[in-house]
Amino acid sequence: MKYLTYVGTYTNERKEGIHIFESDTESGLLTPVGLIGGFDNPTYLNLSRDNTRLYTTMGLAQLGPKGKTGALAAYAVQGQTLKLLNYKPVHATPPCYVQLDKTEKSLIFAEYTNAIAGVFELAEDGSIADIPPQTVIHQGSGPHPQRQQKAHAHCAEMTPDNQYLCIVDLGLDCVKLYDFANRGRGLSEVGTMRLKTEAGAGPRHIIFHPNGALAFVINELGNTISSYRYTGDGFSHIQTLGTLPADFKAPSTTAAVKINAAGDRVFGSNRGHDSIATFGLDAATGRMERMAISKLNAPQPRDFALMPGEKFAVVGSQDNNLLQVYAFDSANGTFVPVHQSISVHKPVCVKFGAQV
Repeated sequence: MKYLTYVGTYTNERKEGIHIFESDTESGLLTPVGLIGGFDNPTYLNLSRDNTRLYTTMGLAQLGPKGKTGALAAYAVQGQTLKLLNYKPVHATPPCYVQLDKTEKSLIFAEYTNAIAGVFELAEDGSIADIPPQTVIHQGSGPHPQRQQKAHAHCAEMTPDNQYLCIVDLGLDCVKLYDFANRGRGLSEVGTMRLKTEAGAGPRHIIFHPNGALAFVINELGNTISSYRYTGDGFSHIQTLGTLPADFKAPSTTAAVKINAAGDRVFGSNRGHDSIATFGLDAATGRMERMAISKLNAPQPRDFALMPGEKFAVVGSQDNNLLQVYAFDSANGTFVPVHQSISVHKPVCVKFGAQV
């Protein structure tokens, strides 16, 4: 079977933004079919559940001076291309994360440089509504002398019950939760639910298990993944494991955290060691066991995604301007490169859309 595949990038002067491919889930082959350009840095993407709408972060020079060009954009999926519905500025740098709430009536985002995060409401056609967003700005710092001099909102995700907005802050070593259900009065932090990581860990992304009872946080500076139990009232820490070999001492940071469809494998990418760590997961207890650390053949794996069917994975190499397909062996947790790599300028996000 073949699926549309969207790749977000950091752009250069050519402003080649969102690359569109067909992925063959039986062979692992990627075939280029389109390109949507003319803007800067669509580094993170997400799709509606029915794959008819795509939302992206971006920068538009006409929105203001450097540091104020960030926006979110809504696209309608039309065959192998995308039609722009509209965009809305965030009055900061391009956000680093965008996601839909569970009802797909709101768009949530995080912006790294100024630690701004918030919510845009959506119109009936999936465009971004003409309503000012509800936003928050984080303040503070952490112990890392270079990376935690101030707050850095890096991820925006909803809790499984859609009651709370989770903003992962790398600079503050925490995940702040906001009362999403009552956002009409403004976003209020629910302080009793704040998830604190180890000092200096630098949390980057959070994902929730399909069962709704577990959460996983990847810690960029600590090179770890932590599992938590989510109760609807807060989080309890279960376990934290490293993503690197014990004998690896060179600089490295983690990036993406993913979970497979069956909910029994958790993955994290390492930038520096240039690998993907695979953990077996007991979904009943939330405990992980490291299965493998697969070295990749290109540096800086910023993001990766398992193809539908999970025989293959697509990995973006940000510093080597390459997309590479890897065969995934679920039994032992390994990733092995297949086919020739594809040249794409600084690929950083991979999302699979509709079957074609």
